[in-house]
Amino acid sequence: MNDLKGKKLLIIGATTTECDIVRYAKAAGVYTIVADYLPDSPAKKVADKPVLINALDVDALVDFCKKEKVDGVITGFVDILLKPYMEVCKQLGLPCYITDKMLSMSTNKVDFKNTCDKYGVPVPQTYLMDGKIDDTTLQKITYPVFVKPLDGSGSRGAGVCYNEKELKERFADAVSYSASGNAIIEDYISGREFLLDYIAVGGEFRLLSIFDRFMASDRGSAINYSTISMSPSKAVDYYLEKINPAVINMFKSEGFTDGVLFMQGYFDGKNVKFFEMGCRLGGSYFNHEQACLGYNAMDMIIRFALTGKMVEDIGTISEESARYKKFALDCNYLLKGADQTVAKIVGMDKVEALPECIEIQKYHDVGYHYGKDRTVDRPIMVAEIVAENRAEVERLVNFINKEYDVFNEHGESLLMEKLNPEALFN
Repeated sequence: MNDLKGKKLLIIGATTTECDIVRYAKAAGVYTIVADYLPDSPAKKVADKPVLINALDVDALVDFCKKEKVDGVITGFVDILLKPYMEVCKQLGLPCYITDKMLSMSTNKVDFKNTCDKYGVPVPQTYLMDGKIDDTTLQKITYPVFVKPLDGSGSRGAGVCYNEKELKERFADAVSYSASGNAIIEDYISGREFLLDYIAVGGEFRLLSIFDRFMASDRGSAINYSTISMSPSKAVDYYLEKINPAVINMFKSEGFTDGVLFMQGYFDGKNVKFFEMGCRLGGSYFNHEQACLGYNAMDMIIRFALTGKMVEDIGTISEESARYKKFALDCNYLLKGADQTVAKIVGMDKVEALPECIEIQKYHDVGYHYGKDRTVDRPIMVAEIVAENRAEVERLVNFINKEYDVFNEHGESLLMEKLNPEALFN
């Protein structure tokens, strides 16, 4: 990425996850500018230039880019910022990989399902509700079902219902998270949840990774964060043979040509069913991609923003990329309860010293207080690990589980349950 040195990149959004975009770009010599409406957002602390502009204010962003002579614009991990990113790039004539159809499938659950149905990509039976549940639908439903906002993101307002009472309560919550006041109900799909990442280059596609998402017993499903995510997925062989051709055909037929795409679904050992798609960086797996493959989506997206090209030749990227030869893990440590203050963190130095730990995401430090609000998951630390074999996986996860902890002022642990690494291979 040496040819990017000195170019100016505007990053819309400044959360902790955007810090990775800043660091990657700076390592290539790019001048990084970060914009959002908060003066002390995490990514502003590591960027070359922090800017106090609301990330949804397209006109202000466009004016700033013209004055600053920005060479490219990018956004990271938040669905609501995709549309302003598109508009800013359009007005400035800068590279933008997202199409209207990409955005619609990523933010409208019904469009996603209908498009998947059209191309034979498996999805669960779905019922669209216009702000309320009618009696006819109630009579059709077989429990359990899954409820989520029509146009929500980040799993907020979503959850499983096992009876009519739970359905009505969860549906009202889902509607409250929807900008349009609508929610959908779909058959609950079981099995192991997975998250996969594609890249598109000039109308050709490569599956870079599939990560299985594992939950400790104190939570029924991954909300924003699984307890541990691990690749290679148990579904990778089945997926590449049976599902991958249909998904790629859908992407090509809908006119997708460049960028990143992620999809989430479940694999029960015999069948795959998808429930969501996104057209942004889906998580922190780009560090694992670099460590295990030698290339990653983060580099490609930064390059595209500044040059209009993801890579010179997609032929250099293997169609077998997702069959990792090593084990890649995201170990997420999440806070529990409400009205708590982090008084002490132990073991962080020992985790950082592990040679197998390729990256650590630190979300909060001592003194952080959290109350009861609508935040779904509260990560405090994510350790990204690459291990050579199963024995190494178990040793490393057991070590971090033993050494790392977070306490309140009463000496009580604030961490949600830690996953036994043996569960990763069951």
